[in-house]
Amino acid sequence: MTLRLTTLALLLAACGGGASGSFGPMYPDNQQSSIDSVLGRLQANPAPSPTAVAVGLTGAPHQLYAVDLETGAISWKVPVDTPASGPQIGGDLVFLHETRGVVARDLASGAERFVVEDDALHLAGAGGEGDWSVLALTTGGGVGARSKLVIARRGSVKHDLEIPHALGAPTVAAGMVFVPWATQNLTVLDAVTADEIARVRVTDTSLARAFRVGNDLYFGQRGVFRLTPSIVSGARAESAYFEPMAREIPGNPTLMVDPYRPAPTPDSAVHSIRFAWRPAGSGETLHFADETVYAVFYRFVFALDPNADAVRWVYAHPEDIVGAVAQDGGLTVADEAGGLAFLGAQDGLRRWSASVDATPTVVAIRPGDHVPTGAPEGEAMSLHDQLLAAAQNTDARLVPARKMAVHMLHALEEPDVTAHLITLCDDQRAPAPVRTEACGRLAERTTGAEHVIAALERHDRYLTNTEAGPIGALAQAAVAMEATEAAPSLIAHLVDPSTPAAALAPLLDSLRALEAADAAEPVRNFLRLYHAEVEGDAMLAAMSAAAQTALALDADPAVELLETLSADSLAPGPVRGKLTDALEAYRAAQAEAEAAEGEEETEEAEEGEEAEEEEASDEPPPIPERVTLPMVQAALEDVRTPMAACLANDSQHPRSARIVLVLAGDGSVQLVTINPQSVQQCLEPLIRSADFPANSNDARQQLTYTFRR
Repeated sequence: MTLRLTTLALLLAACGGGASGSFGPMYPDNQQSSIDSVLGRLQANPAPSPTAVAVGLTGAPHQLYAVDLETGAISWKVPVDTPASGPQIGGDLVFLHETRGVVARDLASGAERFVVEDDALHLAGAGGEGDWSVLALTTGGGVGARSKLVIARRGSVKHDLEIPHALGAPTVAAGMVFVPWATQNLTVLDAVTADEIARVRVTDTSLARAFRVGNDLYFGQRGVFRLTPSIVSGARAESAYFEPMAREIPGNPTLMVDPYRPAPTPDSAVHSIRFAWRPAGSGETLHFADETVYAVFYRFVFALDPNADAVRWVYAHPEDIVGAVAQDGGLTVADEAGGLAFLGAQDGLRRWSASVDATPTVVAIRPGDHVPTGAPEGEAMSLHDQLLAAAQNTDARLVPARKMAVHMLHALEEPDVTAHLITLCDDQRAPAPVRTEACGRLAERTTGAEHVIAALERHDRYLTNTEAGPIGALAQAAVAMEATEAAPSLIAHLVDPSTPAAALAPLLDSLRALEAADAAEPVRNFLRLYHAEVEGDAMLAAMSAAAQTALALDADPAVELLETLSADSLAPGPVRGKLTDALEAYRAAQAEAEAAEGEEETEEAEEGEEAEEEEASDEPPPIPERVTLPMVQAALEDVRTPMAACLANDSQHPRSARIVLVLAGDGSVQLVTINPQSVQQCLEPLIRSADFPANSNDARQQLTYTFRR
């Protein structure tokens, strides 16, 4: 018995890595009493107000320096060994991973306090509060992972713990050390004893970083938790948790830099491509301060809505940004030329700026409670003008962000946005990805028809020094806008020899979609004129589009013409093939339509006979065994027009909606789920107002029906 107890004690000590078996496998997680005790200590010990400071690291020769954010002046500057990471601020210390290990320096003076040997580990993170500091070194990874946790007070090491797990980025709050580890756990240690006093385990997302804002403790990775009593659930849905919507951002930054992976080097692009945000709310309510998440991409800052694919403003900085931190009311940024600035959350205008004699590659910023209150510099441009300026920026590195600006520009419904997209699509000097994005978005516009018509009136004219606009994209935009008044201008470009070959196919397709009857003869003339002089894929595609358009606009003369041209030996083989394909497709469609018409007449006759029989029998119509999609469609026929209006008036203008309908056995509606979700509120009342049939089995049915406007 004694031997077994001794063996167990040794096992727990080996697995724990800290005092009293901290981080051991037997420690209970998500215990309400221990979490309540931690929350009590947090509330009883409000966070002290830290000094407002920025710590920068320059390139070779490497120097570490601190800037007092209230005065905008350098407090100290010291030379450092070859750094492996950027600086990290923890309490009254600043940590930097250098050749000889992680060096801890006094934040107020830059004086060296102690060095922690790295043992081939990378710096996962550091944090602190008041005179307490903590740092974590780790291998990262899973099996065979090892780490080191160092707890310091007043510049001296108090605990140096070896941990057989991968550690994330820790912090200190209210005399307790909060340490994320093994991606699912958050251990809370008493800073004085290093004993574990609470543990949180989350099973449906990863935990990587812990930090304090105000009197609250936060942790997470892809999203952020606030430590509240509900965390005992160990699940996001039942906890105080917030995760912003996923979206494509240039450089694909993560919400929090992953501390389980090797730390970014001082010159890494991670410092210039990142998110900045600040948690806010109280109790179980969690959101981002100012309802904004800031996306930094070199010189750009995009202020984004965390819950929707929308942008509030765009700011362009004169230099590359190498440090950024969100605050209540705005964002503080630091740049590679030693500049500092505070941007207001509402408009992105600078309200404070400073500059120091330094050229940092990375800057860590801790603003504390200091929020600059200066007047905004200048006046904010309209959002679409900000996005246009961003899209037109000439820095070659910023092409991905310029493309994103075009995407965000398209999301705005103002008619003037269409004019901006025409300008971007027409800019021959713009990089191909930006032009392609602009032309694609222009083709989808549904507002600003007057700008499309005006642009289509331009032609290449040497004497008047004018050039045609992006004809293909403009033609497609005219279709999206149902702008039939664009037809005369499109016909004029069709007969204009200077129209680029690449624009002809979309132009012809647009004339067909707009049902431009006046174009029938010009399209036939186009076929007569060019069918024997086709060179390149663009003209071949134009021949195919012209044949289909001619048939759609005026079939009889088009059939006669295509029969003649497809047999013309002067026409290249591929052209004859395209014309023949168009004819065969037309004839097949005609035959199918005639057959469908015959079937419809037969069905109508049969339905008439059945109706007469039902009227004669005086019996109610039989209850079907199951409700079918045609029955759903018939039930919705009376509300079809307002349903179509719901789709047309939605900001996304979807062409269709996927409806999942759950009906009870008596035909009553139990559940309606609609994709896209943006039309749910408009469509659901209409669907519920419809009279759906019952089924003879009195069974619950789920049907998926696609409604198209």
